[in-house]
Amino acid sequence: MPNQISKETEKLVKDYKEALNLEKKYNETNEEKVKVLQVSSKIAFLYERVRNAVDYKEEHLLRKNAVERILKRRLTTEKNELDVAKFLMFELIRARYLPNDKIPEKRIGEIEKIIEKYTLLINKIPEETDEKENSNEYLFNWITEMASCEIEEKIAPCKREDAIVNFADQIIDRKLKVPKRLMSEEDKKNQIYIAVLKNLTKSDLSLIRYRLFKIKHPEWFFAPSEELIIKLAQNIDSLVNKIDKEINHPLSENFSRFVRKNLAYFTVLENVISNNINSIDKIISHHFHLEDAVKEACVKKYREAKIKLRRAAVRSIIYIFATKMVLAFLLEFPFDKYIIEHINYFALGINIFFPPLLMFLIVVTIKVPSKKNTDLIVVGIKEMLYDKYANPPFIMKGLLSKGSLFLKAFRFFYIVLFFASFGLIIFALRKIDFNVVSIALFLFFLCVVSYFSIRIRQNARELVVTKRKEGIVSFSIDLFSIPILQMGQWFSTKLSNINVFVFILDFIIEAPFKTFVEIFEGWIYYIKEEREKIY
Repeated sequence: MPNQISKETEKLVKDYKEALNLEKKYNETNEEKVKVLQVSSKIAFLYERVRNAVDYKEEHLLRKNAVERILKRRLTTEKNELDVAKFLMFELIRARYLPNDKIPEKRIGEIEKIIEKYTLLINKIPEETDEKENSNEYLFNWITEMASCEIEEKIAPCKREDAIVNFADQIIDRKLKVPKRLMSEEDKKNQIYIAVLKNLTKSDLSLIRYRLFKIKHPEWFFAPSEELIIKLAQNIDSLVNKIDKEINHPLSENFSRFVRKNLAYFTVLENVISNNINSIDKIISHHFHLEDAVKEACVKKYREAKIKLRRAAVRSIIYIFATKMVLAFLLEFPFDKYIIEHINYFALGINIFFPPLLMFLIVVTIKVPSKKNTDLIVVGIKEMLYDKYANPPFIMKGLLSKGSLFLKAFRFFYIVLFFASFGLIIFALRKIDFNVVSIALFLFFLCVVSYFSIRIRQNARELVVTKRKEGIVSFSIDLFSIPILQMGQWFSTKLSNINVFVFILDFIIEAPFKTFVEIFEGWIYYIKEEREKIY
């Protein structure tokens, strides 16, 4: 007998089907397509591969980040929005972020309109005064990031993502209870939405800002008038601060933790729907069909996660090994030779090969989820689809008060732990004759590699719903590794803006290189035209 599915499930299936149809029809047209030469495409693609290797970012964000990078560069050199839109599209296709000879030329005109409204918004921002909280440079970056997100959405819309995000938003809202003393209902909904974007779709800061901006100002996306643009420009400070404040809410991490615990259900469910779109109504109406489909999806997702894990690990190892080699020969080797006049080849070798080896060992120890994990995912998806929750809603607790005696004691203990963890490592390194520079580089890469590894490991564990077994050994490892991981997080977030390799590529090499590619492509077209005249 068919099971009664919830209204949220009915809406999810309906929205997902509509999204698939829209995405399928989006670029189906007989109009002229944007086309670039294969030779120039190969050169540009190779450059992007090199650049992405030295600037570690999530794979699904690469195209959006490329749009942002190209847009910022073009806006500072080009005055004509049509030229910016045209060359932006050419660069994306050359670098293979978009398919060649598949995107209609009318997209260039649509992108031009997007760029026009954002450049007008930038130009209408009042001159900087002492009262302004945000600098013009910060606002320029903030706005161009919004423009990049809208351009990517226009180029390659993914309405399926909206469908699963809205569904997850509703389910989490029902499963999570937040006392009114902690926040209002509106703030709760905002934090759930941000947590879903951050964890389910892996949205970065600019994408989350864009989504919130889209909700708060939907009129911006329907041919905004000049009056509206001026109004937003005059209130840009308060708009930016309000959105950033919501993203940085003190309880945001609490919401993220809860969403992460439920990620596997939404990820597998979306896979079930996308792989069985023509028979999905029949599958979700009968729990036996659903069980089979979920188990099949789990096997597929486990396999995909393993492949993705290896790919992420290889990219990370290349990035770490390349940067470590350069730093070793720029800092460590000269220091050993000219300052202390003694080269410790043992320490140099450890510093070069230990970071990638550590990354490799951490990655290869990740195991495929068990059958018990799959069974729990089946149960969890059934509860969501049939609106039958076996467990009571989870009630969120607040943060410890800043003046709490326990919090002060915990902080003191953490400081002791911090010095103990790093003190033991430094003591061991000194025993094998590591000098100051060698120790500093070892600790830096130990922290960064450990943090990268945990991030990669977390991506693999997103399909795991079984509870981790806590023991004395795992507790002790956590106890001494937390300071290292937090330092790694600090390095990767705070120091990412001064990545020397990215700076060299973006500001010294990229602009002339892309100009060379454009001239090279123009030269090939010229030769082809001359050849056709002869024949």
